[in-house]
This record gives sequence, C-alpha cells and structure tokens, in this order.
Amino acid sequence: MSEFKGFEHEMQDFLFELQFNNTMENLPQNKIRYKSLISEPLHLLYNEIHTVATSINSSIETKPSRCISGMYNDMRFSRGTPLKTYMYLRFREMNGDTDMLGLYFDMGLEGYSYGIRIYKQTSAGMAAIREKVLKNQIEFSKSLLEIKKSGVKIIGQSYKKDHYPDIKNKKLNSFLNLRSFYICFDKTINENVFCNKLADEIASGLIKLKEFYTLLKGESQ
Repeated sequence: MSEFKGFEHEMQDFLFELQFNNTMENLPQNKIRYKSLISEPLHLLYNEIHTVATSINSSIETKPSRCISGMYNDMRFSRGTPLKTYMYLRFREMNGDTDMLGLYFDMGLEGYSYGIRIYKQTSAGMAAIREKVLKNQIEFSKSLLEIKKSGVKIIGQSYKKDHYPDIKNKKLNSFLNLRSFYICFDKTINENVFCNKLADEIASGLIKLKEFYTLLKGESQ
C-alpha cells in the first residue's frame, strides 16, 4: 500500500485554474488532473487518519465512500461547474439524521482546517450539549482551557444576550452562549501540505481534541 507523501505543489495551481476553467467542456482533462492531484493523495491521507479517528471514537463511520469527498459537485446546485474546488474527510457518528458528532479535515485553495464538527446541528442538540456542560462544569472548563492553549479556535454564532450570567468562568460562559459551533485548527497552505508532515499534524491535532470530544459525547474519561 502506498504511503501518503503529501500533495503535489501543482495541486494549488490546479485549484486556482478551476476558478476559471471548471466547465463541462474542460471536464475530460480536468478529471485526469483532479484524480492525480487531489483524489489519489486524499485517499492516502484518509488511510493515515482514519485509525486516529477511530481511536478517538470507535463508533464513527469510516467507510471510504462516506468519508472521502468525491470530485463532482451536486449538479442540482452547481450547474456548469462540475468539479469541487475543495476536498474533505469526514468521520461522523451514524446514530441518527441530526446532531452527528464527528471529526473532519477540509482543504481548499488558500487553507485547510481540521477538528470537531457536529453535522446537521439543531437547537435541540445544542441544548443537550449545554446540559452536559452545566452538569460537568469543572471537566469542561479544564478541557476548554487545554484546547485553547493548543491553538484551537471555537467558531460559532453567539446569542446577543447572555443566557448564563451566573457562570463566571469566561470561557465556559462563552461556550454556553453559542447557538452553534465547530472546533478547528485553522491553517493557511504551508509546506506541510506538500509532504507527509500533514498527516502527522492532523493526527496530533485530533488527539489533542480527544478529551473534549469525549465530554461532548457524554462518556466518562
């Protein structure tokens, strides 16, 4: 089995060019480049990352066809632009149709990110998370502090009004007041992308999020 050795530098040029030549007319030659520059190395990256993902949560979906982005856009929403201009890996729980906790990697022309997402997040699912936080404030506070130290970002929309004025811990209060969120290491394209260091970087980052992921899932440490 081949090992992931990074994406080719030409991948970035190709994504840039797709902004201008992503047409049905150019599809035959673009497909060839997409496969070699994106699809093939992305599958190799998946091979390196999925074992880390399952070490964090053994119940997540790891079937390649469900985890690895394909090359084609959904033509119902992207008529005339047949190929994706980004790529991703998804590892999510298959325990329902909404609020599926998972791990991810995304990359496009200018940058990439990886971390924790909740797929098809709902207000009811967010309410359930807040309940876990309120019942387990000390552990969540400690874990939030640790992941923030690691350089992670918590991205989301907050309520305009403080719904938890009695929670004096600023990080915990801020998290409780989020209407939705995802947690990520957010990077611009750098030399790690073009060598095997990218797999190590993603693996290390996801492992740093394991404790917080487990708290979100509601399992004991």
